[in-house]
Amino acid sequence: MESAGQKSPAHSLFISDLHLCSSRPAITSQFLAFLHTIAPQAEALYILGDFFEYWAGDDDLAQHATIIKALRQLAAQATRIYFMHGNRDFLIGEDFAAAAGLQLLPDPTLLTLYGRRVLLSHGDVLCTDDVAYQPSASKYVLAPGNSSFCSRI
Repeated sequence: MESAGQKSPAHSLFISDLHLCSSRPAITSQFLAFLHTIAPQAEALYILGDFFEYWAGDDDLAQHATIIKALRQLAAQATRIYFMHGNRDFLIGEDFAAAAGLQLLPDPTLLTLYGRRVLLSHGDVLCTDDVAYQPSASKYVLAPGNSSFCSRI
């Protein structure tokens, strides 16, 4: 058993599609418990999109202050945090990233992790049978500079 503050053998954690929102507080509570108990043992936490049910922009970070504070505390414990946008939170920007102490990743991202090449993706672009979704994904979610999304609608 590790002593307080000591990390277990090298490993990273991957999560996606939590869809955190005020209407499902149990999910948020479980996630916060995960951040305080399990995540500090990892070298890195990769959040691969749809972290929030929706994100309308970084204008009002206060509504997610508890989550931001918990992520910042995890980062302060030397667990690196990486965030990839999903189709529901593609407007998360640099303000959120800075406040939470995390690094934004493009989708897809190819990296070498523990000697292996790993391709990370949120995966919504792989839903090729969803012909109704693909045009809007190309226009809004996947478009370069999607932070200007609101100016295009």
